[in-house]
Amino acid sequence: MLSLKKSDIETISNILLELYAVSDIRQLEESFLADIRALIPYNQSSFQTIKACDDNVAIEDATFVDVDEHMLPLFNDIKTEKDYLKNFFHYSKPIVYLDSDILEGDIREKNEFYRKFLKPQGLKYSCGIILIKAKKVLGIITFFRSEEWGNFTEREIFILDIMKDHLSNMAEACMLKKADQMISENQNITPREKEIIDLIIKGYTNEEIAKELYISVSTTKKHVYNIFKKYNVKNRIAFIKALGLK
Repeated sequence: MLSLKKSDIETISNILLELYAVSDIRQLEESFLADIRALIPYNQSSFQTIKACDDNVAIEDATFVDVDEHMLPLFNDIKTEKDYLKNFFHYSKPIVYLDSDILEGDIREKNEFYRKFLKPQGLKYSCGIILIKAKKVLGIITFFRSEEWGNFTEREIFILDIMKDHLSNMAEACMLKKADQMISENQNITPREKEIIDLIIKGYTNEEIAKELYISVSTTKKHVYNIFKKYNVKNRIAFIKALGLK
């Protein structure tokens, strides 16, 4: 089994301690991409939080490091990179991937993302993390390197593997806080409705909510109906989407 130097372990611990204190998703993105450079050098990187629904990917928030501005539209418009990563979207846990392990050389060089985005910039290698929590895709972190810098090493992939669950937890916490802020900003939501919303987000049924809050099921249904009406939705799925959680 691969082992790390004591200095690497200390750096990982320090990075995680710093990041767990972060509650804003953009700050999480920026801080991680800056801090991880001490362990994993790269030419360019991105940290995108996403919504994955019906196999479609929608970017919610994104941070890019050292990516030329004129290349950003290409990065977001080219779908083939997301296409070959979509196979991982059905996993229940986060995944660390090395691009060269997914696509062989000839196939990779014919890939639209490689031809239009990577090759013109002299970038040959990439790796990253697909952030997943409870079978829900939360984001994609990607690192790019030139041929001169060489492919990502087993040690570097191992470091990302150590951090992937932590980063998924952090991303989920930041996104939940963002949703909570959206709820709090809605002046029409009562304290009781806020309690019910928190339980709906956790996946509670009407019966479970009634039991948790010591109210009747019929009262629970009335509250849920009023909540949905205030958010102009008709069911739980639409409500969760309206909060940006799916």
